[in-house]
Amino acid sequence: MTRILACSDIHNNVNAVRQLRARESNDYDAIIVAGDIGSNAADQIFDVLQTFGCPVLYVFGNWDRRLGYQQDFGPDCHHIHLSPYPVGDLNIVGETIDGIDHEWETSLEAETDDPERVAVARQAYMALERAKLSEIIAANTPDRTIVVSHYRLTKTQTFLPGVPLFLFGHIHRFEDINYRGQRFVNVSALDKKVMVIRKGLRRAGLGDYRFLNDGTYVVISHDACAGFTIEPRRFDPDFSDWERVEGIFHSSATEVE
Repeated sequence: MTRILACSDIHNNVNAVRQLRARESNDYDAIIVAGDIGSNAADQIFDVLQTFGCPVLYVFGNWDRRLGYQQDFGPDCHHIHLSPYPVGDLNIVGETIDGIDHEWETSLEAETDDPERVAVARQAYMALERAKLSEIIAANTPDRTIVVSHYRLTKTQTFLPGVPLFLFGHIHRFEDINYRGQRFVNVSALDKKVMVIRKGLRRAGLGDYRFLNDGTYVVISHDACAGFTIEPRRFDPDFSDWERVEGIFHSSATEVE
């Protein structure tokens, strides 16, 4: 039995990763992060994740634009963009931001200020990266492959046939959808702030707002005979003394201890 913990959308929230670490023991074969780690706190986040004592496999998302593809976050951390990593009898491979390398994109924009030319070049680059991903998976037993991306991949039956499981994030809610023999799981957001005020407070000033983190992640189990089991888990904080505030978010609000 192979066990994997998968999460996404950390958004520089180191405390959310510490909360995850406090909830889970060292009984996983790999940790997967499906992007939006956060460019400002990636080192601290990976330091915490490496304490699980297993490989930490990741792709980048739209919050990770300042992180380098070859950046070293520690010996157990592996950027799996077009780079399969074996876990048990599975291969796990990823695609970062639909194949766009930020350094490549920056150099392209430095060469031309023509938006149409940039768009055409970007599409061509993405098609090339998709072709590489398809070739890599075809050579590595597609039926035992997990593909990780930040955005949900489309047209997978055409360019990634036979892959049983796709993991992604970005949308900030858990989903588990089977479509034409392939399974798509949104591992949701580890950083999911819920604004609150103390119950019974009649009039709230700016300093009265707090937040509770109701983060979500998934535990994936794989058995060669039974296949994949997906279990969503929530932080499920105690709201008994707090009232949810809908439609408002104050970035200055602090987390309830």
